[in-house]
Amino acid sequence: MLVRLSSREQENGKLGNKGKFLLLMKQNGFNVPDGFVLDSDTYDETVRGKAEEIISQALENLNKDNIKETSNGLNELFNKIKLPEKTADGIKSIVSSDKLYAVRSSGTKEDLDEFSFAGQYQTFLNTKPEDVEERVIDCYKSMFSEIILSYLVNRKIDTNDLKMSVVVQEMVASDKSGICFTIDPVTGNDKTMLIEVSEGLGEDIVSGKTVPEQYHYNWYDNKETDRKADNKLISEAKVEEYAKVFASIQQQFGYPCDIEFAIKDDELFILQSRRITKLNYSGINDVWTTADFKDGGVSANVCTPYMWSLYEYIWEYSLRVFIVSTKILKDEQLPKKLGEMYYGRCYWNLSAVKLTMEQIIGYKEREFDNEYGIVGDYEGDGKVTGATPKVLFHMIPIIIEQTKVLNDRKKNSERYKQELLDLYYDYKKHLDDGTIEDITKEFFRITHETYLRSETTYFHQIFINTIHQSLYKDSLLKYVSESEYLSLLASIDNISHLLPFYDMWDITRKIRSNEDTAQYWKDTEAVEIAKDLNGDKFELPLVKKLIDDYGYHSDKELDITYPCYYEEPEVMISMVKDMALLDDSYSPEADKERGVAVYTKILDNLKKNVSAGKYKKIADKVSNMRKMLWWREEFRDVSTRFYYMLRMYTIEYAKKLVSDGVLEKVDDVWFLKVGNLWDYIDGKKTKEDLNDLIRRNKFYYNAYRNYISDNEIGHNFHVISEAANKNSIRGLGANNGKITGTARVIEDFTQIDRLQEGDILVTRFTDTGWTPKFAILSGIVTEYGGILCHAAIVSREYGIPAIVCCKDAMSKISDGQQITIDGSTGVVSINGGS
Repeated sequence: MLVRLSSREQENGKLGNKGKFLLLMKQNGFNVPDGFVLDSDTYDETVRGKAEEIISQALENLNKDNIKETSNGLNELFNKIKLPEKTADGIKSIVSSDKLYAVRSSGTKEDLDEFSFAGQYQTFLNTKPEDVEERVIDCYKSMFSEIILSYLVNRKIDTNDLKMSVVVQEMVASDKSGICFTIDPVTGNDKTMLIEVSEGLGEDIVSGKTVPEQYHYNWYDNKETDRKADNKLISEAKVEEYAKVFASIQQQFGYPCDIEFAIKDDELFILQSRRITKLNYSGINDVWTTADFKDGGVSANVCTPYMWSLYEYIWEYSLRVFIVSTKILKDEQLPKKLGEMYYGRCYWNLSAVKLTMEQIIGYKEREFDNEYGIVGDYEGDGKVTGATPKVLFHMIPIIIEQTKVLNDRKKNSERYKQELLDLYYDYKKHLDDGTIEDITKEFFRITHETYLRSETTYFHQIFINTIHQSLYKDSLLKYVSESEYLSLLASIDNISHLLPFYDMWDITRKIRSNEDTAQYWKDTEAVEIAKDLNGDKFELPLVKKLIDDYGYHSDKELDITYPCYYEEPEVMISMVKDMALLDDSYSPEADKERGVAVYTKILDNLKKNVSAGKYKKIADKVSNMRKMLWWREEFRDVSTRFYYMLRMYTIEYAKKLVSDGVLEKVDDVWFLKVGNLWDYIDGKKTKEDLNDLIRRNKFYYNAYRNYISDNEIGHNFHVISEAANKNSIRGLGANNGKITGTARVIEDFTQIDRLQEGDILVTRFTDTGWTPKFAILSGIVTEYGGILCHAAIVSREYGIPAIVCCKDAMSKISDGQQITIDGSTGVVSINGGS
């Protein structure tokens, strides 16, 4: 099929990425030269028959030893091939005798997220109209060049469905040409683009035949930076004009772009755009990670400035206070920034945290990284802190302070929790009753003071657990295996974020026990049930109480822009409807009893094999470890409550700002940092300042909305890659068991209803809204997470195998594919491979 770039046709998935992007840009008003695309069906028609069989056989037999021979044979084959007559006639009817053309390959394997093939397929410039057909065949031939075949073999890229589309465009007789990277590919600066320009055709830059002039433009602040004195090809005014076009292209696609362009008489033409697949981070000091942040969702995708600013506020304060107050490091030993946003995602300073952990006896870098699902840049165990005299001396004040912290938590945790809950219920009462007297004052108090107190209490529990659970684990692994250790973390009584689902299960048993009630819940839509919640039939009072008790939860716990169940009760009602369909064999209590039995058996075996005194010490450590985990979840629950309250008080304050004419819409508030609002309240920022920040922050947010950056970044961080194996991938085992089943690859929570009984869920991360579905799963694989993330904790309670931190699982596992997962080793076997 021949698709004209000037048409309004929908992209059909057969144009190759180059053709697809050109069509989309042309349709969205960018100045793309006119032309057309021959889609991959045209390639199929061209090689159909004997040629197709020869190509298929050659690729099937391709290996590193026969690349040249295969390439030569396929090139000879294409020397005898011509385009179908209908296609040739279509080309002749479009091309003009007085114009020259650029004929560009657009391969199905080109410009992929992981492999760009940049510059490896053929492009033919200044092609006469009568030569276009021959150049199309030459593009097809380039798909089987030695360079391309070597690239496929060396990177173990599947050669199935290797096809090509071809782009034919009118040539631009350019005065100047160039390439723009919408973020700097060398420094990694996420707001500054790099523009390279030279005289003549852009192919000279791509091929390295010319040294281009370089221009840098900060598209967030709208200003050119670091202009060289001898730059003469583009004026400052034109740099700004062109840069705004390039930034708009990144806005169009929602990810950083590598853009080829031409300039004729100062007019800018866009020739190509592709996703930037590889970045260096020479401009980013220290090593940074999204670990733990991404598990809860705050850094799983692009984050709003408001949500990040809350995390930044707590992280900078609570982490620094904990490290310094417990004598681990001095303030001057820590970097100025412990948290930062890059590429629209939230990162924390891994270098600073590892420097902290290195002061603790027994620290092993590999175990720390595994705990948080961090990819290491070292061999073996990495840095290990042994009991040297110097370390022991340094540990004395740390042990004293850590002992104080532990004793304080043992003595006061219940009081801290109750005081925070009292504050929460006071805020909630005023909100529910509509009796907030001064929303500006109360907004400032809850965001600036109460949130700091609540979240610091939670974060300090996390920091305590990080240090002491590592010590407990090292001690316990002398007596139990890794898989037994995971079992000792399971089946903890009354763990807070599972309580809603235990209560929900009990309610659904009552629903199922009455025929009329069961029929009502089966036949009635969730939205209609929500309208009936004040009724006294069909167990509605119990469901209303369930929502009253737990409505502060949401499907995205750490996205303050997302409504909770109080606001959308039909979401929780849908969970009840789904759970009511499950028979008693799915009981979470049964899963819990099995977990308790395994846990008890491990302790019983220990009791038989060690002395009574040794057993008591081991049992105490297990008990303390489980209490720490329990308190972490308790304070997390309090934190979740306050995020709901922060959301509602922020919305109320935003309504006032809209009423006062400061903001245009309530949702604009999410594109400010909370500190910007404090400054406005203090008179340090004006209405105009806020709206300028909203505009720029929306632009930044949208520029990365479809981009997932590397989880670990930094100027001296280089991942040590494992040997690729197309039949298996490895993550971090988070719960024991081995199971074979159907992989259900779920992009996000909106697709959760695709899950079927017995599926193995494959997704990026899970949150509270996923929990009811765990009952029907046979296993779970996530790309993010450590052994204490939501997916790991809930899988242990439900007794299903789990693997977390399994990089690229969603791209390497196909939906519906049979896979085997081993929750002890962390290995996912695909298609029966081992």
